[in-house]
Amino acid sequence: MTTDGSVRNVTAPDVNDLLSRHFAEKFDAETVAGIRRQFEAEHIVPLRGLCPPEFLAAVRDEACGIMDRYGVSHDLRFEITDNTPRSMTTVGQPVIKDEGPLIDAFYFAPQMRELVGRVVGEQVHICPYEGEHYVISRLDKSGDTHGWHWDDYTYGIILVLEAPHYTQGGFVQAVPNTAWDKENPDVYGALISSQVRSYALEPGDAYVVKTNTTMHRVHPIRGEGRRTIVNMTLASEADLSRPMTHETNDALFGGVRDPRDAG
Repeated sequence: MTTDGSVRNVTAPDVNDLLSRHFAEKFDAETVAGIRRQFEAEHIVPLRGLCPPEFLAAVRDEACGIMDRYGVSHDLRFEITDNTPRSMTTVGQPVIKDEGPLIDAFYFAPQMRELVGRVVGEQVHICPYEGEHYVISRLDKSGDTHGWHWDDYTYGIILVLEAPHYTQGGFVQAVPNTAWDKENPDVYGALISSQVRSYALEPGDAYVVKTNTTMHRVHPIRGEGRRTIVNMTLASEADLSRPMTHETNDALFGGVRDPRDAG
């Protein structure tokens, strides 16, 4: 939202149609075929210019306003991911559901899921666990990082709203074809045995990751860089029948609202 509480000429009911028009121009069959080939090889792929400019301006205002009002700072290490760090500020799904109509509309837009499905080569679904629908995170202090980790569900789409130049860190790194053994996580083993790929992104870009078998992180910020993103989780068909846990998500983002708090 802008300082006066309005949204820049874009409302939630507009979002799916806006994406439909933009994707038709930006992501034709040939372009998507190339993106899909890269995803098949690397299990992570940038979607350059995913956001229509007018939507980027509006959703950035919305997300940054939510972050400024409700952001919670963390400096944690998780044994379940080999004690990798999470130094970041976050807002979880319950707050965004109440305060972020554009983020919610983007996540539930059929056009978004259709495009991601074309990229990954299978139909993707709304995440069954509401706490992982969408979260906002920000890195804005030197050393801030979202350290090496995997995720429970198969796919993530991350919308980049603010990003520093790569010389200030904040770029994405990924190691595909790795496994998350929660009882014996081995980040260094994955780094030694596999190739690390790095991707610099700009505001308005997004990226799709096969998050359950691609170890990934955001390189630590240095200097005055700031990175603000909306992370959204999508489920594969197989995910819908697999048991899931949400330890790191709940610790960082608060999980779901207790139904006893309703009304």
